[in-house]
Amino acid sequence: MKHRIRAAALVVQEDSILLVQHVYPDTGESFWVPPGGGMEDVDDSIFGCATREVFEETGITVTLSRIAYIREFSEPATDTMHMEIFLYAESAEGSVTIEHLPPGQPDSDMIKESRFVRREELAALTVYPAELKDVFWEHHAKGFPETHYLGRTH
Repeated sequence: MKHRIRAAALVVQEDSILLVQHVYPDTGESFWVPPGGGMEDVDDSIFGCATREVFEETGITVTLSRIAYIREFSEPATDTMHMEIFLYAESAEGSVTIEHLPPGQPDSDMIKESRFVRREELAALTVYPAELKDVFWEHHAKGFPETHYLGRTH
């Protein structure tokens, strides 16, 4: 089994959260996730990884302050165990665009849109982690004073 570390950013503007829409090319099924991606050799830390990925996937430059969530999940199709670390963004600047996606990356072909999604829209979307639909907003209101472990799914 392979292991993958994914760092992502939780970027909030008023009552909206920055999300990236992925669409499976073979099925057309879509889901939304906070911008982020796998650690690469160029990354000096999970903070550096998330900062790079947020810019690539959304065009937004972020300042990240702390770990908000940790989540684990397995992906049997690729025999991969993923550990996701979600980092809280203290600030964000720029205009949302997917024009900075690196060509030839597997996820680049799946990413169709990046945007700030309003809280009330989340209920109708497939969003990961699911906590973004509800308890996230309580944690955000408190400023994420502690890290939350979201568990391991299969």
